[in-house]
Order: sequence, then structure tokens, then C-alpha cells
Amino acid sequence: MSSEGISLTAMSNEEIMGGNVKLILGLVWMLIQKYHIQAEDARRAMLDWIQVVIPEANIKNFTTDWNNGRALSALVDKCIPGTLPDWNILDESSAVENITNAMQIAEEDLSIPALLAPDDMANPEVDELSIMTYISCFNSQLFNNLLFWLRAKVPHRSIENLTLDWNNGVNLAFLVEALAPGCWSDIDSVSPDTAENNVRTGLKLAYDALGVSPRMRVEEFMSHEVTELAMATYMWQFRNGKITAGYAEGNAQRCIASGLGLTRGTLGEPANFTVHAGNAGVGKLHVKISNPGSEPIFPLVEDLGLGEYSVSYVPNQYGDYVISVTWAEQHVSGSPFKAVVLGPPDVTKCILSGEGLHVARPGWPSEFLVNAQTAGVGHLTANIQGANSNPSVEIEEYAEGKFRGTYVAKESGDHDLFVYWSNEPVPGSPFLVHVEEALPPSALIKTTGGRMLQSEMVHRAGESIELDVDTQDAGDGQLAAVAIGPKGDAVPVEIIANRNKTFTLKLLTSRGGRYLVNVYFNASHIPNSPFKVRVCNPEAIWAEGPGLMDSYVGDQGDFQVFTRDAGHGTLSVRVNGPKDKFRVDMWKGADRTVNCRYNPEVAGKYTINIKWEDQHVKGSPYTVQVRKRPDIVSG
Repeated sequence: MSSEGISLTAMSNEEIMGGNVKLILGLVWMLIQKYHIQAEDARRAMLDWIQVVIPEANIKNFTTDWNNGRALSALVDKCIPGTLPDWNILDESSAVENITNAMQIAEEDLSIPALLAPDDMANPEVDELSIMTYISCFNSQLFNNLLFWLRAKVPHRSIENLTLDWNNGVNLAFLVEALAPGCWSDIDSVSPDTAENNVRTGLKLAYDALGVSPRMRVEEFMSHEVTELAMATYMWQFRNGKITAGYAEGNAQRCIASGLGLTRGTLGEPANFTVHAGNAGVGKLHVKISNPGSEPIFPLVEDLGLGEYSVSYVPNQYGDYVISVTWAEQHVSGSPFKAVVLGPPDVTKCILSGEGLHVARPGWPSEFLVNAQTAGVGHLTANIQGANSNPSVEIEEYAEGKFRGTYVAKESGDHDLFVYWSNEPVPGSPFLVHVEEALPPSALIKTTGGRMLQSEMVHRAGESIELDVDTQDAGDGQLAAVAIGPKGDAVPVEIIANRNKTFTLKLLTSRGGRYLVNVYFNASHIPNSPFKVRVCNPEAIWAEGPGLMDSYVGDQGDFQVFTRDAGHGTLSVRVNGPKDKFRVDMWKGADRTVNCRYNPEVAGKYTINIKWEDQHVKGSPYTVQVRKRPDIVSG
């Protein structure tokens, strides 16, 4: 035994032959620990096991919690269901009688000998190893019961044991899908060749859908040396599990579909978008697309794992496409979507407007607008030519298919403005622009204060951003203002008249992004118009992932932060653990998603602060409890 690492110190043949019960039980316990439990912290491993088998008994130790006989009776009832169904109302004052009855059933029906006397077990000073040794004798029957239950849940799978049959994660996948139908969307593609992904996804989905705690790391689950006790402790949780709130019925409103392919496409070329359903509960993704002739288009849907899907389709006609995206047979937010597949460039469909097509002032910004939403696939270019100078024209697509051209003339006199759509001149091009020296009344307008002048400042969504305007020197005229929001939509600006031809303009922001505030006097821009306003919205950000949930030492703390609608700002993530700050790796994902990872190395409480522009996002700060998991050693 010494060669096997079992110490026989303080044990002699005479004491064993003499029937020293305490020493004999100690020897039996060491053998069980070495060859059956195979964990360095056997007490912790056994306690974890008993707690999942009889959670109602609220077992916290292997001494006093067993004195009244209720816990032992509960254990016997788990082995032979219905034998002692009223264990939880047994009279505590009849402890020895309760224990005697339970031991007698265990010996007669389960062939488990009573390794200690009932009055010893009822004694608060009972030897801990004696109870642990006796309780471990029930494991074999409980393992058999668990195997029988697992086979009933996935009858089409071959399950012969609690070790090797689970290493590749295939049985785990089918078990999770059987208990939470629809949560494993591509269950038919699971194979032994994708073992690591099977196990990783299975552990996550079991936690998300059923509340089954991932008690083992992926590599431990896949190890050929995993023990029955470790696997049984994990698997028994499925018997206690119930579909988590939010998974009982898939919540399509928590799905997010995004990407250019939802709004526009090009004939014969792939149009792509993504669907994020990681927080939408149990369900299956269905995408239906019809072309302008109401004919179905069959998309390619790829499961990227952890609730992420990539969708691609190839338009075969010009016109409007209807894209229906459903989760759990419910439309996701925004569905059905309308996508326009543009034809070849049609310059005649371009619509131009704006003062900058006809009039400009030296040194002053002038602008014009081009609406090319129905002009087919193309790109906008422009240039302006004067007698002695050719100012540059800046083109900005401020909304889908809508463009703004801006230039600053350097000299007075007539200029020619050329505007092209896919290298073809638009109707009316070139435009004759008169550049006049005389300043318009709008040039005499003064901006005297207000936060709108602070162009580098980042404002908060929901705030009112003001601009003070003085029109006294401009004479009579009409002051007007309109803002262009982050989505290219018009946002009203309130104009409040004060004394002496002064005004206060108020812009009320509702979402994050850039706003352009156009302020006009007699239909001409005032100095520095349009004003650029940057807005952030921390409330539009959310985070999710296993790294924000309780876990074990050594598990990677992965989570994602979704910032798509947050507007301007800077994301900061700080993780504080038992030993101060932890390094957080961050990298960009698709659609303004930020992937985050930290590696907890010690057990304890971790605080995760997620901020946007120094403001906590929804749910932040997160508190995560990281526990130490018993190491699994080979036998």
C-alpha cells in the first residue's frame, strides 16, 4: 500500500485484527479516496456530491447534519424512491430510531452494511471520516440510478458509464437539447470531431437554459481520467434543473439583427447580415426572404456558436426584398425587413437641392444635397472650377443613399460645379454658381454662448443642448433651425425668442451619435453652421457572457459588450479581484461589439466595472463569485 501512496502510519496488524473500528474505517476511507473519489480534497468532492443529490436536506458537513437521521433517510429515499418519502418531517427527538430504520433498509435492500452504530451517528461528536466512509457506500447505487435516468432522457444514445462516454460532448449536447428543446439550434451537426466545441457550448447552454453550474473546466470534462464522482456531481444537476426564466419561451425581442444586407443589396453579389440570439432563450432561427416577384430566396445561415448567426443571400432581381427573421416562431425586433436591391446606375434618378448649387460667398462654407436612393448602384463625386482656383468638394453620405457636398470658394466670380453619379453628370450639371463678395445678412449673426459651441464635448442622450443666437446686426429676417440625427432623420430644434432679437435654440437628443444642427437666417447658414454635436448613450449599451456569472478558478472570463447604439464615447472595462486589478484583454467584434476576457487566478469576489464615457452601463458594476474547484487527479 505504501507504494500506492497510502500511509499506514499508526496502524498495526494487531489493531486491525483486534477490530479497532475507527482505524478500520480510516483505512477503508483512504482506499475509497484513492481508488474511488480520486480527489485531493475528498471531503469537498463528497460534500459537493451530496449537496446536489439531496439539496433539500441542506447538508453542510459530515457530522451534526447527520445526527437526526433525516439526511440518511433522504439518501436512502434517493436510492430507492418512495421508501422514505416523509424523511423531512421525521421527529428529531427520535434520532437513533430514524437512523436505525434507514440503516436497516440500506442493508436489506441495497446490501450496504452498517459501518457504524446508530447511536454513534446520532452523536454530535461523531467521527467525520466514519460518516464519510459510510455515505460513500451509497454512491454505486446512486450512479446506477443516474445512468438509468440519463438513458431514459436520450434513449437513442449509447450511455454505458459516467466517464468516457461523455468526453467528446456529443451525449452532453443531446441531453441539453432533450431537456431544453430548441436551445441547441444545430444539434444535427454535432459530431465527435468537434469535441471541444461540443463541451464548451454544452456547459454554457446547460447553465443558461437549465441553471446547471459548470463544475468542470472543458479540459477536465474531456479528460479520459475524469472520475465517476466528478461527472456524476455535474450530471445529477440535470435531474434538479428546470428551464431558466427566459428560456421557457424564447424571447425574440432580445434578438438583434444587423447588417447592410437587411436594407440594401447588389444584384448577383452576396448580401450579409448577422443575428445575435445569445440572450434570447430557447428557440430556432428561421430566415425567409422573398424577391420582388414574391419568389423565395434561400439564404445561407451559419451558426457561429454562442447564439451568433451569419446570414447571406444573393439577390437575383432588382427591387424590394422582404426579409423575415424569427426566433421561436416570433419576429425579432424590426422584422420583417425591407431591403432594396439597386440596379445599374441611373443618373436621372438623382435629386439635387441646396443653395450651394447656385450661390456662394468667398471664404464661407456652401453646401448642396443629393438624394440618390433610387439611382441604382453608384458613387458620388464633384468638383468646382473658378477663374483662378479649383476648391475641393467634400462629399459625405449622411444617411443611406443621401449625400452632402460642401466647398469653400476662394474668390468671387462665376464658378462651374460639376456633380457626377458613377462618372456620369447628374441632370443640370455643371451648375453655374455665383460667388459674391457682399456678405448676406446671415453672416452678421452672432453665437454668444451655449454648450452647442463646444464641438469637442460629448453630451449625454436625453440632455437639452443649447445655443444662444444674436440677430440684432442682421436686421429683419427669419431664424430657422433643423438637426440631422445619427440615423439621417430630421430632429426638431426648439427656438425660444428672448429680448432684443436674441434667441435660444434647444436640441433634445434621444440617442447616441452625431447630430448636425443647421441654423439658417433668411434661408442662409449662419456662421459655423452646421454645428456638430456629439452624443453618447451609456443606457443603450449592455453586456452578456459567462464571464459575468459565477464561475471557478481557471475558467476564462469571457463576455461581450454591445455598443452599437451608444454613439460617441470611450469604453472602459476594469476587473477588481481579491488581489486588486486584473488584466482585461479587449478586441473588436462585428457591429461595434467589443469582446472581453479576463482570467481569474484566485478564488474570491470579483467586481467588473463597465463604463462608457465614465458612466456605468446597464447592469454595471457586476459582482462575480469565483470559487475553487477541487483538482481531479488520476488514480
